[in-house]
Amino acid sequence: MKKLILLAFISISTHSLAGVEFICSLKHLKPVVQVAKNHSSYDKNLHCSVSCMLTRRCHSKEVLLVGYLKEFKDLLGSGNAERADIEADMYGISLVKHKRALTDKECLTQCDLRY
Repeated sequence: MKKLILLAFISISTHSLAGVEFICSLKHLKPVVQVAKNHSSYDKNLHCSVSCMLTRRCHSKEVLLVGYLKEFKDLLGSGNAERADIEADMYGISLVKHKRALTDKECLTQCDLRY
């Protein structure tokens, strides 16, 4: 079952996210995760906050793909893959796209209000 889900994801992601690179996320992911973890330990809040702060720095498609890859890592490993995590990622991305979070502090505050 896990292999089937992984194959489906690879197929979908290669068609809809072709050309997306991880250079920006590789540069910013670790410090952004640390800021989010220093602020909250609640999983959905972390997903929202990290995605919001990353979207301030990187393309939203790249950030969404990072979220999907995190969930597939959980699915194939010992983590707990959840659709709600992707929804929290998408909410964090939308905060930046709709100009409701223009700073990292606003990302953290808006994610606190939701989660």
